[in-house]
Amino acid sequence: MRFGVLGPVTAWTDDGQAVRIPDRKVRGLLADLLLHAGRPVAVTMLIDDLWGDELPGNPTATLQTRVSQLRRALEDAEPGARELVQTGPAGYLIAVAPEAVDSGRFRALATRARQTGSARMRAATLADALTLWRGPAYADVAQEAFARATIDRLDEERLAVQEAYAEARFVLGEHEELVAELAELVARHPLRQRLRAVQMKALHRSGWQAEALESYADLRVRLRDELGLDPSAELVALHQEILTEEPSAKAPAKSNLPAELTELIGRDPAVGEVVEQLESARLVTLTGAGGVGKTSLALAAARRADSPDGVWLVELAALEPGAEASALVRETVEPGGDVLVVLDNCEHVIESAAEVATELLRSPGLRILATSREPLGIAGEHRRPVPPLELPTAGNDAAGSPAVQLFVARAEAADPRFRLTADNTDAVVALCQRLDGLPLALELAASRVGAMDVHDLVDRFDDRYRQRGLPDRQQTLSAMVEWSWDLLGEPERAVLRRLAPHPGGCTLAAAEAVCAGDDVPVAEVAELLARLVDRSLVVRVDGTSGSRYRLLETVRAFCLQRLEEAGELEATRRRYERYFEGLAQHTEPRLYGHSDLFAYLGGLYGESTPQRAPSTAALRPRIETVVSRDGTPIVVEVYGGSGPAIVLVGGALNDRRTFIPLAKRLADGFTVATYDRRRRGDSGDVQPWAVERELEDLAAVVDVVGGSAYALGVSTGAVFAAEAAAQGVPISGLLLIEPPFILDDTRSVPVDLASRLQELVAQDRYGDATELFLVTAVEMPAEVVAPLRNAPLWKDLEALAPTLAYDTLLMDDFTIPAHWATTITVPTLVIDGGQSREWRRNTAQIVADLLPQGRRLTMDGQPHDVDPEVLGPIVAEFIAACRDGQGGSDVPDV
Repeated sequence: MRFGVLGPVTAWTDDGQAVRIPDRKVRGLLADLLLHAGRPVAVTMLIDDLWGDELPGNPTATLQTRVSQLRRALEDAEPGARELVQTGPAGYLIAVAPEAVDSGRFRALATRARQTGSARMRAATLADALTLWRGPAYADVAQEAFARATIDRLDEERLAVQEAYAEARFVLGEHEELVAELAELVARHPLRQRLRAVQMKALHRSGWQAEALESYADLRVRLRDELGLDPSAELVALHQEILTEEPSAKAPAKSNLPAELTELIGRDPAVGEVVEQLESARLVTLTGAGGVGKTSLALAAARRADSPDGVWLVELAALEPGAEASALVRETVEPGGDVLVVLDNCEHVIESAAEVATELLRSPGLRILATSREPLGIAGEHRRPVPPLELPTAGNDAAGSPAVQLFVARAEAADPRFRLTADNTDAVVALCQRLDGLPLALELAASRVGAMDVHDLVDRFDDRYRQRGLPDRQQTLSAMVEWSWDLLGEPERAVLRRLAPHPGGCTLAAAEAVCAGDDVPVAEVAELLARLVDRSLVVRVDGTSGSRYRLLETVRAFCLQRLEEAGELEATRRRYERYFEGLAQHTEPRLYGHSDLFAYLGGLYGESTPQRAPSTAALRPRIETVVSRDGTPIVVEVYGGSGPAIVLVGGALNDRRTFIPLAKRLADGFTVATYDRRRRGDSGDVQPWAVERELEDLAAVVDVVGGSAYALGVSTGAVFAAEAAAQGVPISGLLLIEPPFILDDTRSVPVDLASRLQELVAQDRYGDATELFLVTAVEMPAEVVAPLRNAPLWKDLEALAPTLAYDTLLMDDFTIPAHWATTITVPTLVIDGGQSREWRRNTAQIVADLLPQGRRLTMDGQPHDVDPEVLGPIVAEFIAACRDGQGGSDVPDV
């Protein structure tokens, strides 16, 4: 949620909807909290600020009512936002980051502008800062004493930014525009010497010398009469300069840049970064796939860059492949002084373009901004890859995605009736994802909205659709890819088309195994792959377990056609399947509760992995909310309701949803409870995560199902369940599925794993954190994780990433607590899978031997994530044996 104080006090949801604040006092309360954002405000101070001498009958209770109204208004607008208004011993505070308030963003932009050396960048940044103002600061409470000092400070900061903005625009040559705009500002602030200085300069440079001198005279009189001061030394010097110099208007820069026909969407930060890079680098090359928007970005940056002596665009696309570019450059560019040359579309004349760029750079002051699908490869080149537009990660943030914004803007241009709505958002998101966020592809698709519903467009969009006004190479998606394909040699084409069967990318090892053949030796695949990356046909994705290589979907579809035309489709798929089948034989093929993920993976391997049959039990859980000792509400789903109670405790990659099939299977004879172990509370994000809190949570869950219960824990959940029993939580018996202790030298977990996971999560890199955990802690090969990340259910794993570091820390040094031998006295069955790694099975035996009533069960021929039809009877027979007083000795033989 965002807040505004630069105008009437207001709040907006993340999707830009204004929040309705109920009345003036609640708005005043919000204003007072925002004055101290992130810091507590004492109750007495709030009462004094809001009511002064006119106190209500019960001030504290009335304030609490206003706080509740504010929380309700925020919550109604955006679920979870009520938590922003917090209560503590020191009073109330609103927990928002500085830049969540427009005044904080204003100050951050002003600071950023002061730190840039580019006048054009400085002006653009200051303009962005000034657009945040919607009126007088804190307009609703401008007359209240508590806001006066802050309002005065913000007004002063705004005026300083206006002065700096005028100075930057003066440097850019906007003299005449400033003359008109500064007149009103100077009239409102006649004693500001900095403001007068820039006004005088603008008047003088525009040929209004007399008016410039008149402005100085007016200021001198006002300073003397009102303040008893003289103008500053700098202003006196400027006055003298105007007296002795003739006014001279600066000649406009020369340029052949085309007019901007449409708004550039989603590239504002990139434009600023390119302009800034051109301040220090003389050759910047924008590289990227066809249709990614290199030319549009280059033209936008060229329009904004400081180039006093000219900006010249050289369009190389008109040349035949391999042609000489020097003649075209000589015809177009007028060299001399501070010139910027844009060399557009260099890839098909790459060698000639490189020679021309080298020659041009011999002119002092000249700079080059090039666009190409591969770098020029000359000294001094600064390569800047241009990625596709950012895609939405979920439907609820679709409107904020640059890819969606571009599609919507172009679709509205094609059909003024088109709007992004709840009914079409999923279709728009699917289309943007299918087109990889490529601007050209999105524009081609959007051009059809006038003739076709967006839902139909998702299913039918293909290369039959053309857009007039584009170069031939960009008329269709296939033409766009074919332009690059035609520039490749045969070995490069072979590797590129053989990468097509990999749906989610692959590692270098996988590429070597699948792409090599009689025509391409294994030893050459890496070099060919690197060249394809340089030519922007293959995307290298750097993950936590190394790099993987993927094709954009538009390129992949094209290459699958070429693979079939070459008669290699079946042979390549067989190599692909053989390689991954070999990996599968050396990989534990399950994560508890995520069988669907591995069924998907098995399909990629070419295996006929059976899907787990859906449960036929139409059971709906009973929802209970229990409160832990620290006051946190814990949501519990209870299945069944007769028979002994069982609490299911998840591991690092499990939440309560993964237990649903087992819970339904056991519901006929047991009362089965599931809950989210680490994501505490009904909102799923109550912190801190701590072992002490978890013990209290589990005790509360046990209490709600009858005061005592059996506990079944998976992986790290098994460790926690055992520790809970050791600490006195009323647990009748334990079923521990592969507690992951490291007891020998066969493997080790890096000591910094937890901190690396925390760092990735802090950067919102949930997928990378999950990949790191799977490869490092679960020991899955990176080649397996790469395609797994493309699975439909991968998001379920990513959602648990914030707690992976906590689970790692819970394990401490991965050794069994010695006190378990004396403190765990309940019957315990330690379960491992016959397909599990040897160290896991060894650990199961050692844990079982340690505990007085411990037994071990290996499910021969099974993974530990077995079907509920297998695991259910094991659980039932263990509990029956415990209740018969056999201490768990009579366990089933599996």
